[in-house]
Amino acid sequence: MSKRRKQARLEMTVASLRQRFGPRAAFRSESRQASDRVPSFPHVPTGFPALDEILGIGGLPRGRVSELLGQPTSGKTTLALKLLSQAQDRGRQVGYIDQARCFDPDYAHRCGLDLSRLVVGAPYGPTETLVMIEALVHEGYLAALVLDTLDLFWADARAMQQLDASLGRILAPLARAETVLLLLHDRPAAESPALVPFAHHASVRLEVVRERWQQRHGDIRGYEARVRVLKNRFSPVGRTATIAIHFNGTVRGDGL
Repeated sequence: MSKRRKQARLEMTVASLRQRFGPRAAFRSESRQASDRVPSFPHVPTGFPALDEILGIGGLPRGRVSELLGQPTSGKTTLALKLLSQAQDRGRQVGYIDQARCFDPDYAHRCGLDLSRLVVGAPYGPTETLVMIEALVHEGYLAALVLDTLDLFWADARAMQQLDASLGRILAPLARAETVLLLLHDRPAAESPALVPFAHHASVRLEVVRERWQQRHGDIRGYEARVRVLKNRFSPVGRTATIAIHFNGTVRGDGL
């Protein structure tokens, strides 16, 4: 077989893989002079420039699973809502699966979300949650989908196995749709043996910790939080960024 025919067959194979599993499933590496240059990758900005910078690609990867760990009032939910508002800026619908039963539409609107382009799911239990995730991902219409929260899975070993299997099934359709799937939970990373079975599914894992409240005339006007990169397939881990969240009618982050 001639070199030209081999090249043509390779190109057809790559095209077939991209059509089946998503545009970033197979691609040609570009030669780079600088070995530390971060490759471009489709992403959605988080809305916090300092965080986008340490992520390397400018935000959370599209078509991949990401995780965000943090205790209540750490800034975790605000980060997730700001990400959804950024995804909406590109003209697509977004989704929020409210397993924690704590979704506040007024706060979401103040974070910049257009509620008319937001799908909210309210499942009863882990099984319904997984059904919703798979259905919404396979639909292929959402720019980003947030699950709040994974914590109800920890006490049920069978539910954890189902979650692991479900994530495995949606990786290909997630890539095809170029949807950001962001999983929220409270459990500290260092104390989470339950996370081991499916942690490999996540391309990015972040931990957010509130550091201090911002007060003015005795009133809380916002807070500062530190975000640490626990895992990143696109840039070095261990990086941290300090973000500021301000309350003043709308919920504003640094750089907005």
